Amino acid sequence: MRLNLSTVHVGMTLLTPVSSLEAGISLTNEHLRLLHFLKIKEIDVAPVERTVFTSIEERHFFGQVLQYEKHYSQWEERIAPNPYEALEFIHQLFHQEIPLSAVVHFFTRQPLRKNHVIYHAIYRALVARTLSKYRGDEHQLQFDYGIASYFADASYAKIRKWSHMRYFTKMERELLYQHPLISASMLPSTQTLRGRVYQLITEHHERLDGSGFPKRLTERELNPASPLFIVADRFCQLTVPRTFRKPLSPEEAYFYMWQNKAYDEEALSLLASLLGFYEIGRRVLLSNGVRGSIHAYTNRVEQPIVLEDAGETNYDLSHMDEVRIVAFI
Repeated sequence: MRLNLSTVHVGMTLLTPVSSLEAGISLTNEHLRLLHFLKIKEIDVAPVERTVFTSIEERHFFGQVLQYEKHYSQWEERIAPNPYEALEFIHQLFHQEIPLSAVVHFFTRQPLRKNHVIYHAIYRALVARTLSKYRGDEHQLQFDYGIASYFADASYAKIRKWSHMRYFTKMERELLYQHPLISASMLPSTQTLRGRVYQLITEHHERLDGSGFPKRLTERELNPASPLFIVADRFCQLTVPRTFRKPLSPEEAYFYMWQNKAYDEEALSLLASLLGFYEIGRRVLLSNGVRGSIHAYTNRVEQPIVLEDAGETNYDLSHMDEVRIVAFI
């Protein structure tokens, strides 16, 4: 379909070459900035395609999980995390370009596991890296998200026997709330890991409104890279099963976070775009009670034009601050 550039979203596939951009690439914010700079008005694109792992890719993925589990087991035996092991693991994990839809499909289908921390580290790394890539971040920041995810829950190796439980003693709960700081303190004292990676780890449970832990930092106090990592961490938490709750669907997790002022809107919009939540024709429920279908895109992925089921009224949500999508039907 041919769209005005102002309504094109990241993750869409370019169908016709434009300037230095070849057909077949998935558009990032960096690509869109280039097209705006060149004053391109319209381009031919295909919507975000939802894909899943092939059986071969899935087996390969299980192999990577087992590799990380081996590292984690060493930490349980009080062997200090190895920074070179971390760098090599993240390099291998990021070596292949994996669509976000395939990552989410794989991890949300996993059964309840006692070693959920291990799966969570890989899940979070891939979600954060993908959001960072399509935001147009430098490669070093994408890699830092992976390293931070590798180490962020390292302290759980010392308390793994109860880390999956619902009820904790006062001491256990305090240790739980302090685990970002404890994990960060386990990092080797190298310049590579003591800068931005350290802050990403200590801040991954903070919230933009100051309701997080361990320091209750607000958005202005966070490292600029942390809000995206916080969204990735929380999304991955919500969409997998735990002993004390059922998982939310990816759409439910997204809406839970979108309606909460504690999470970064840009990262959430990227998440929705790359997972194809707002595809043309999808039926939605609006906050005013109207049911309809997404009819066309606007310059904000979460504010499309919705056609009422009765077919009489179009709602351009980009011009209606009081009306928004609250659920997919």
